Amino acid sequence: MPPPRIDLGFCWIFGELPPEEGLSRLREAGFDGVELWPEALWRWGAERWAKALAASGLRCLQLCPYFDFVHGAAALEKSRLELDAFSRAARIVGCSRIRVFTGPPWGEGVVGGAEASPGQWEAATSSLRAFCDRGSAGVPPLEFCLECHEGSLMEDSPSARRLLDGVARPNLTINLQLPLLGEPWETSLAALAPMTTHIHIHNWTTGLGEGELTFLDEGGFDWEPVVRAIVERGRGDSLTLSVEHAGHGGRHDPWETARRDGAFLRELRARVLPRS
Repeated sequence: MPPPRIDLGFCWIFGELPPEEGLSRLREAGFDGVELWPEALWRWGAERWAKALAASGLRCLQLCPYFDFVHGAAALEKSRLELDAFSRAARIVGCSRIRVFTGPPWGEGVVGGAEASPGQWEAATSSLRAFCDRGSAGVPPLEFCLECHEGSLMEDSPSARRLLDGVARPNLTINLQLPLLGEPWETSLAALAPMTTHIHIHNWTTGLGEGELTFLDEGGFDWEPVVRAIVERGRGDSLTLSVEHAGHGGRHDPWETARRDGAFLRELRARVLPRS
């Protein structure tokens, strides 16, 4: 099996900065594409993003709606409408990956895997199966990527596997956003590497999830064993390493993060991909 393609992504954080200006700067920093949250996507519109992406040579690597499968019929219907809107946007910007939360990831209404009722598990599983089936029939076909986030039904590897196994669709994948709740990264990797297509890659001053967010090259966690293991054990098609929270809680300029993390990720990619 050939090694996967590794794409370097950046979660758009630049508010009112026009896409054309920001994308060109991210390209210069070495990134292959961006992730877009609802505010950024709708502020400028999918058509403008598509033109700006084409002009810059970057791609939209993931669109990031907020689904909610665990708070009843009204929330489910809102999620279906959200899927409609993001599916249309995905076609316009040429994106094939949709981020998935199962409910609010923070604040009121958070439902983790251990707290979810059987009914909530069933609603999430059946809804995601329907989303995956619809996405697989689309043009382009859509992949749905579970963001492993505390306060979701994929906050640890047993819960994530329960959802993956229950939905049982090949276009349901994992964003391995380490650390997962209550487990060492090696456990998470052993359980989820084969389904991982995306990583929100962070680093912290004193270790994995410990201390303050900081630049990838300055933090206390070594990402190379993680990325190397996914290259060796993963799906074999593509993997995105995407910089998130580039302002580090207001501690750093996001453009300095882009410059430093872009260089770090290019070097990491060169180390872990087999030489031809």
